[in-house]
Amino acid sequence: MSDRHDRGAGAREVLTLGLAVETQDEDGLAPLGALDPLVDAPWHAERMSEVLQRFGYRRRDRRDPAADPGTVIREAVTSADTSVLVVHVVGHGRLAESGEGALHVVGADGFNLDDPVSAWISLIESHPGRSRPQTLFLLDLCHSGDAATLPWHQKMTAAHRRAWVVAACGPEDEAFDYRLSRAAHDVLGKYLDGELRVDPSHTHIPLPTIAREIDRAVTDFSLAEGFSQQIDVSRVPFTARVEDLPFFPNPGHRARRSELPSVDAGIGSLLDEAFDPGHFMLRAAGAQPLGRGLERGYFRGRRTAVRTLTDWLNGKGPGFGLLTGKPGSGKSALLGVLISAAHPQLRDFTEQLWRRLEAAPARNGGLAVVHARRRDLTQIAGSLARQLGAAEPDRPSGWDAEGLCRLAGTRGAPPCTLVIDAVDEAERPADLARALLQPLAQMALSGDAGLRLFVGTRQRAEFTALTTMARDSGEFVSLDETPADELHEDLKQYIGDLLAVETGYREVGAAPAAAALAEGIAARLTGVGAPDAGQVRQALGWGEFLVSGLYVRALLGRPVESDPAAARALGLDVPRDLPALLDLDLARLPDPRPVRSVLKALAHAESQGMPERVIAHVATAFTDGGAASGAMPLDDVREALAAARFYLRRDVDLDGTTLFRLFHEGLAERLRTEPAGAVEEAS
Repeated sequence: MSDRHDRGAGAREVLTLGLAVETQDEDGLAPLGALDPLVDAPWHAERMSEVLQRFGYRRRDRRDPAADPGTVIREAVTSADTSVLVVHVVGHGRLAESGEGALHVVGADGFNLDDPVSAWISLIESHPGRSRPQTLFLLDLCHSGDAATLPWHQKMTAAHRRAWVVAACGPEDEAFDYRLSRAAHDVLGKYLDGELRVDPSHTHIPLPTIAREIDRAVTDFSLAEGFSQQIDVSRVPFTARVEDLPFFPNPGHRARRSELPSVDAGIGSLLDEAFDPGHFMLRAAGAQPLGRGLERGYFRGRRTAVRTLTDWLNGKGPGFGLLTGKPGSGKSALLGVLISAAHPQLRDFTEQLWRRLEAAPARNGGLAVVHARRRDLTQIAGSLARQLGAAEPDRPSGWDAEGLCRLAGTRGAPPCTLVIDAVDEAERPADLARALLQPLAQMALSGDAGLRLFVGTRQRAEFTALTTMARDSGEFVSLDETPADELHEDLKQYIGDLLAVETGYREVGAAPAAAALAEGIAARLTGVGAPDAGQVRQALGWGEFLVSGLYVRALLGRPVESDPAAARALGLDVPRDLPALLDLDLARLPDPRPVRSVLKALAHAESQGMPERVIAHVATAFTDGGAASGAMPLDDVREALAAARFYLRRDVDLDGTTLFRLFHEGLAERLRTEPAGAVEEAS
């Protein structure tokens, strides 16, 4: 049996039938109990044809206008020249008394068409050896849900189905006022016009997403017009993946640009989702503040920590280690650059990121990595099991420390190396530490567990036991304990490298000013040579590398300062926390208030993030008028998201919806604690 991906490159066709009913007798009188004539059915069918042609469909015309509609549909669903077909029928539906699959379309003469709708579906699904198009039935008929809930059709696996149904109502219900046709036309038009969107990475709008929007519109019609109505759709198992059905090409699709061209093809299908290689590679590159990708590596300094962790990754020292530091201190950047060098699927692709390290770890075929942010214990343990080659990684009982230890032991020498970053940002981090990390750390420290464990985290009370184990018996690295002089030199080099590429400071005449600017920023953030050196480092609650990168980004919007003395003074003006930097960045906007309201809304985002519609409602609580002013217009939300894009991270939900969150948990925490009036005050 061929699956739904094995279709040829045939035509995309749309067949629309608006079946008005002749209800008058030869004397011009309508008999008692006659069907509604549905005189507008042809018009609604024509509108659907027009909007689907804008999606690239070719209209399938009836060769003989007098031909039986059932015959026309049979010809369409059995066409070998069509790869994708949409059949839209608006008219009367009637249930025969023959039991399931008894939905018939009523013809213009008021009588049922010969074949039930289920027969058309069977023509598609019951002939696997013949070429049949992927077909979507849009049935604006009474009782049309009967065709969406055929028991034999529901038993088919979603991957092998070729026929799908969106019905105007349930099997026992009536459809009113062309609502499905009106709703489908309006929803598809909104996607074409950009009012509704799915993520640009999706080539097609997922059918469940389209169906949900249509159902929402039908519900709105019901509330406004009376007579409740709810659509019905083809039933699939809860776990079925149907996002890639080809019926509605995404008007906003653009191929996602890979920051490193070979990465997507080389590792996309090989690495576990919870590994999140993009997280580590982008932080290893060190140029996120300027929106740069992976073409160059800007990671600098941390020489002592680099040597220590390189030795650890190469198998030296105790079996458990912990890396800590304040927000934005570069924990993920340090782990990212070393993991890029050590991981077999990343090492060759990312050489430009790690080749300037004083010491780089060797290739490690037993390395398993997880980015723990917003993931729970089950997800993290399952990811480690998958990466270690478990035959049943998603077993119902889950994975505990002992199970992972046994699994690692089956791989033989050398021991497997587990690295888990952003543990403090995991879901229920206390449970993760108690149930998984502490037992794993104890086993790793024993020396005979077959595995080694390293975690990256900010200091929190939940991790006191882990920190104590690392300090007393393991490898403990704190980026907050880097000597000021060493940090000062590292920052100068990092800032200088950022300024030397794609900025006005790269020119020979600006070189002295660039050096002075870098020195001023480094002095202010470390206290080395700064006017208030005794207070600087104690007051700085954010990582120096993150703050300096963001400040450089803000300065690049200004003219180049060519005078070295003035450039150093400009460097000494660097704010010492993220919120102040955000204020500086937003000050360049004509009206920063909408952007700040959106950012404050995103500070409350959970899991992968928040979609535009939710942002619109949450952000209004942080506007001048508060929640009483109503949802923020979607266009305003989108403009704010575009203006604040650097401070955001984007994910894609299963239904194609783009989800947004703040790029750094520390910024989210700070914005959540701001007083309610901070939006107006900061603006």
